[in-house]
Amino acid sequence: MRRSKYDLAFHREDDGVWYVDFPDWPFAHHNLAMVGGADKLCSYLADGKRTIRVEVIACKHPISLSGYSILTKTYSNLFYGADYDATGFENLHRSVWICPVTLFVLGRYPKYLYLKKI
Repeated sequence: MRRSKYDLAFHREDDGVWYVDFPDWPFAHHNLAMVGGADKLCSYLADGKRTIRVEVIACKHPISLSGYSILTKTYSNLFYGADYDATGFENLHRSVWICPVTLFVLGRYPKYLYLKKI
């Protein structure tokens, strides 16, 4: 059974690029870079800090959770990644692309990703 709750950490390196912390990643480090709006989301959540921890709850169906913002999948493809619309983030209204590394971290492209800074 797949987990549905994750504690993820992201950090901004000296070059200004955000990366997900995934110690068991067997491939090149640059594949863990946050791009396509995910970098903007990390910067927004970090509020000037270089590191951010986020609790992520992955769901197939919408649920009512207080204190979480939501990413809702609008498109996905195994090799492309997935597009999500961000809602519930004050002053951040954009699409976020999540790369196929998500399959290694979450095991799938969930329909809903609930996020809360921890």
